[in-house]
Formats: sequence, C-alpha cells, structure tokens
Amino acid sequence: MNLEAYRRLIAGEPFTFVLTPRALWRLNGPDAERYLNGQVTADVAALAEDRAAYAAVCNAKGRMEGDVHIARHAAEFYLDSDLAQHESLGPRLDKYLIADDALLEDVSDLWSVSHVFGAATPTAPEIGFVIAHARFGLPGHDIWTAGPGAAISGDSIDADLIETLRLEHGLPRWGAELTANTLPPEAGPHLLDAISYTKGCYVGQETIARIKSIGHVNRTLVFLESASDGFPAAGTKLTRDDREAGTVTSAGFSPRLGRGIALGYAQRQASDEGTALLAEGLHLTVATPLHRRARPC
Repeated sequence: MNLEAYRRLIAGEPFTFVLTPRALWRLNGPDAERYLNGQVTADVAALAEDRAAYAAVCNAKGRMEGDVHIARHAAEFYLDSDLAQHESLGPRLDKYLIADDALLEDVSDLWSVSHVFGAATPTAPEIGFVIAHARFGLPGHDIWTAGPGAAISGDSIDADLIETLRLEHGLPRWGAELTANTLPPEAGPHLLDAISYTKGCYVGQETIARIKSIGHVNRTLVFLESASDGFPAAGTKLTRDDREAGTVTSAGFSPRLGRGIALGYAQRQASDEGTALLAEGLHLTVATPLHRRARPC
C-alpha cells in the first residue's frame, strides 16, 4: 500500500477510486420510490436529491440477498452493488415489479462510477452527475458518468488502500462479512444504520422488527484490534476462555493504529467492547471502528 497516499487521503486531500466494474441499475417511473421502499431496509422516501444511502435487500425470512448503494438524482434512482451480485440481485429486484409503474434497467455497461474523497464537491461530467456519499467512512462523492470512462479528480488510489479503509471503519463486504445467510441486524453498526424501523413494510421487515423487539442477535460483527502489528487470517477461529467464540472474516494492518485489525463475527456474550479474544495465539480486543470514535486516531 502507498503509505504517502494514505496519509494524504486521511488529511483530506482529494483522491479518486474507480468503482466500476460494478453491478449498476437505473430505476424510474411514478411508482419507483414506493416500489423501492418496499424492497430495501433503508428509508428511500427520506433520501434527498443528489444524496445516497446504503441498504440491504432481504428475502421474506429477513436473510440478505444483497446490499446496494442507492442514489437519488433527477426523479430517478441509481443503484450499485458488488459485481458478484449482478446475476442474482437484478432478477431479485425485478421479480417484485408486477403492477408497479416503474422500470428497472441494467446499466452496468452504460455507466461508469468513481468515488472522490474529500468534502469539496467535484465537477460533474458533461453527461453525468455527482452524489454526496461517504461510502468508505470518510467525506466523499460518487461521480456517475455515461459511457466507459470513469471520471478522475486528483490522484487515483488502488484497491489495497480502499481495503485498509474498509477494515478501519468496520465496513462489511459482500462475500466476506455478508452472505445469503446474514441477517442485517447481526452485521454490525454499518448495517444497523441501513435499517429503518419506522418506514413501514418491506420484504423481510417482519423478521427484522422481531429481532429488534427481542433485543439481540446470537452473533455480531465486531471490529478487532490486535495487541501487535500481526493480524489473523480470514477464517481463523476466535476463542475466549479456551472456548470458541467466533470467526475472523477479514483482516489487515492499520497505519493509523500501528497494529493489526480484523473484522469477525463474535458470539453475543463475546461481542462487548473491551472483550479480549484469541486468534491462534494473537491477542485481540473488541473495539470501536475508527470513524465512530469520539476522537479518531
């Protein structure tokens, strides 16, 4: 990883990460908002113009079928998700479009998306638009551009730096922390922020609301700090008092903390902040992701 670029990025300098190829859809029509609000966990009706929200897409039993970033622009909605969800999530969303006056269009080959870090709004492309969205835990904007060429503002950064930011901010990723077996309330604070408990019915809402009324889930995605610069491999078992307490899902090194970090699912009894865990001899502590701390490092 380019540590100089990392330090400049954290300091607020503009850098661009090209998001595409991604699975991309455009949704429009008179019923678009009402329809989409009934399909995802976030409150789409509350989404302001040229803003974006993160949401889960669930089945009737509340299990995740995908996760999406939803942007509202010019009376339309633009959705993007991991490319691995392209063949499954599109048909899942489309099958509920029955009597709705709305059109869901796959635009994966028609648009490009990049993300520009920094508080300043970047210049919109000639054919495209800019969406305010802190998708990586830092201030930033998504730039949607018609055609294959993603917009670049400032220097570009690589995927390994993005992975470090993702881990530092405790952001789950499809295929690592998020799968078809995941219930959104167990996938950590980022997913909890993506759930509206007041907007009304959506697919999977009954199960998710019942979990809230119970008050807990059996496992929780947690952010883990290592006592050293070492970090465990994904798939490593977490233990507490010589008993299995969970599993590491992703891990790496944090330059800001100067130590190893990880994400993993911990049993409810081992998920409180400050809990000490072991991962094949490495000492780990359940902690708060960096951007959620009162005084970020």
